[in-house]
Amino acid sequence: AEERTRYRSLGHVMAFLFGKLADRKKTDAPSPDITEPPSPPPPKPKPPPPGTLLTHEDRLDLLVSDISSRAPPRLAEAILKAAPVLTPVAVVLIKVLNVVGPVYIRLFSLIYAFLAALPYDLFQAAMGLGLCFFGGGYCASIAAAEAFYMTGWSTTRQQLQHIYEEAVAMSEAQTKDDAKDEDGDGIADVNQIPTSELLERKVRVAAGAVRDPQRLSAALGGLYVGWLSVQGVLRVQFAKTINLALSCSQFVEYYVCKLLLPLVAPLLSTEFRAWLPVGIKTGTKALFVYFAWKLQEVVSAAQSGLRGGLLFSRGVCAWLNRRGHKSFLGLSLEPDKTYLDEAVGYVLAALGFYVQWQFGFGIPFPFSLVMLPLDAVEWYVRWSVTSDGANGA
Repeated sequence: AEERTRYRSLGHVMAFLFGKLADRKKTDAPSPDITEPPSPPPPKPKPPPPGTLLTHEDRLDLLVSDISSRAPPRLAEAILKAAPVLTPVAVVLIKVLNVVGPVYIRLFSLIYAFLAALPYDLFQAAMGLGLCFFGGGYCASIAAAEAFYMTGWSTTRQQLQHIYEEAVAMSEAQTKDDAKDEDGDGIADVNQIPTSELLERKVRVAAGAVRDPQRLSAALGGLYVGWLSVQGVLRVQFAKTINLALSCSQFVEYYVCKLLLPLVAPLLSTEFRAWLPVGIKTGTKALFVYFAWKLQEVVSAAQSGLRGGLLFSRGVCAWLNRRGHKSFLGLSLEPDKTYLDEAVGYVLAALGFYVQWQFGFGIPFPFSLVMLPLDAVEWYVRWSVTSDGANGA
């Protein structure tokens, strides 16, 4: 009887529960979403109306809108936030390059034509004069040029000549394309189309202007292989400079971290504190690399001064001998029979080293503006030589 009563009570409870569930109204409404709604994608850029002259600002705005419309939402948001800052900077850089670029091309073309027209002896004298007064600051570039000369300059020269010819052909094709006005509205077509279409058009014109793509590819590949061999030579030549920087930085990295970590760590969030020792060690290593290259500039200035002075004096003497001048004020001008070339060369070397020391082994203003492209080449060569050595350490 007790078991019967217990089962009956349990049945009443189950019936009560199922009855309540049956009385509940069914609904198809979805459960509330507590997640944040996705941000709407940025609007796609509208093409400019026909006949509109696009400025650099307009092109950059269209390019930013095009990139942000194709990027993921978060990246697109970051691009749009950075655009008001980056766009004016890019506009200024474009205007500067449009003004300065042709000037540099014209200037270096004139310098090349002048040096190519010189007799070999005077060309040697001019190179020696440059080594005397500028050799220290361009030690890596000079070493790279010598390595290119030793590792097959004839082949490298042919490759550079072919690359130059193809570059001239592409430049001429781009100039003709810039002047096209197929719709006849008085405005060049390249000044009316959006940036993405302009880039596609310029790539298509450049590809069509190349006369022999296989030969151009082989020339670029050969030039790159030659550069790799030059890098190997430079790493051996400047191994002492790199090792000096790395060994000195390893001695002081511990003490620099011990000094700076307590000072800088409270200023950073927790996520970045683990990277702080890495940043301090990298900065210390970069500082010692800079000082090591400065010491190398002093050594190279002395060496290039002596070498350049002798090249200048002997080149001038050889040129005078070819023109029939064998003596000057009773002194022989033949290098094998006189010490005049050594005397002039050593005096010029001392003067060149003094001038370089006074200007910090750099080029004084405004001549530094002329040599700015060569400065960029010099720093790239130093970086390419030093970076692999630092990574290997």
